[in-house]
Amino acid sequence: MSRAQIRVDVNEKMTIDRTTYRVAEHPALPGIPYVQRGARGFVIQLIAPNGDRMALKYFKLKYRVPALVNVAEALRQYADLPGLRAARRTVFTQSTHPDLLARYPALEYGVLMPWLPGVTWYDLVTTKAPISPRESLKMAQATSEILANFEEHHLAHCDIAGANVMVERRAAQIELVDIEEMYGPNLPQPVEMPAGQDGYQHRTSRQSGQWNAAGDRFGAAVLLAEMLGWADARVRQNSADEHYFSAAEMQDVDSPRYRLLVEVLRDEYAPEVAEPFEQAWRSVRLDDCPPLKLWRDTLDAISVDDKSQDTVLTSPVVSGRRAIDGIPVVVQPDKASPLRFQLNGTRLCRNCGAQNAISESFCKRCGFYIGTGARRPPPPVKPPAPGVVKALSPVQPPTSGTAPQPVVLQHDGDDIIAARRIGTLPGGQVQRVVTPPKPQNPQEPANFGAVIVAAVIVAAAILVLLLALRGG
Repeated sequence: MSRAQIRVDVNEKMTIDRTTYRVAEHPALPGIPYVQRGARGFVIQLIAPNGDRMALKYFKLKYRVPALVNVAEALRQYADLPGLRAARRTVFTQSTHPDLLARYPALEYGVLMPWLPGVTWYDLVTTKAPISPRESLKMAQATSEILANFEEHHLAHCDIAGANVMVERRAAQIELVDIEEMYGPNLPQPVEMPAGQDGYQHRTSRQSGQWNAAGDRFGAAVLLAEMLGWADARVRQNSADEHYFSAAEMQDVDSPRYRLLVEVLRDEYAPEVAEPFEQAWRSVRLDDCPPLKLWRDTLDAISVDDKSQDTVLTSPVVSGRRAIDGIPVVVQPDKASPLRFQLNGTRLCRNCGAQNAISESFCKRCGFYIGTGARRPPPPVKPPAPGVVKALSPVQPPTSGTAPQPVVLQHDGDDIIAARRIGTLPGGQVQRVVTPPKPQNPQEPANFGAVIVAAVIVAAAILVLLLALRGG
């Protein structure tokens, strides 16, 4: 069996800690084992003898490190916190499970944990699944409760994104997965610093990472705004492929998707719901994003009337700018007034979020084909006319931050410059002595063969003249 991956069959039996499990069948693919692929590893669904579902997770070689044992032990103390059922796990090592690892070497430092019910938020976004305003609000409230509780315990998931949030829709229950890189007391630093995922990444995280106490604030703000806005058909229809925002438009205040989502939060809920999202979107640092407690308190004060679907503020809400009294306020957008953000006759590019006319096939900003992500094909190159030699364009030096450009070879021997390396200057720069090309003498004969012929003729004439003089 390979150390890189595990190949299993449906109903294959696996004995772990004297319990025999069998590999589950994928619900949508008969005869195929239920295996999911994640960013750092793979998860196989197992079925226990009593029918309980378990998740068997093994990691890619890069993340298969002994520190996972310490991570599991440290996470176990938080296993009773809402949203952290995945912390109830068993780690496999050579000392604890030698027989299992002899059969499945890739399971070294892998884990066995409960299988979490439901689907990921990523699944709902990619399928553009419609949800009701009440369900949308319940999901956001449950998520903000979990993340605010984390913050109060000085914890942070550090990789909040749609693929890491499990949603059980009937009970509006939220669970988090991929918790191996969590930040918190006694939690070891991960092998690779979490930096966020496309569609949820702060502008500073790509360079410095977000393994710190504020690591969830920006990703959570985007996720909560998505959940609240998903009940609006305009938000669903104009979502990017795998997340609402495309990576190219993150924290762009002029982004059409951002303006649309802010409008929905204000109109369907209240200005106080949009304010923490706007603050996070405009933040320079993660610490500038509003604390997650503010999100929890704001959303707890919101309720949705099942009959009218109007949003009601039921308790005081303190925002970053003002406080609202306890008198219930019904927020009803003016249905007759035109929308501040118009989408009629336009569609948004899935790659960069730019607004394009419905008649456009390619994005006017990035050139991608709207709807599929394929780049605009280059214009056809016209062949040169017969007998016309196309001059080579000079090679431009590459600019900083761009990919290396192919070098255009110069075939003219007169343009060749010889160089030799004679040493290295301080700072690592190479010192070179360049021999310039030999200048061409305009008086030099163009045809060396003609010169030789002329010389032979002159020599013959001289010879004839000498013979004539001698004979006379």
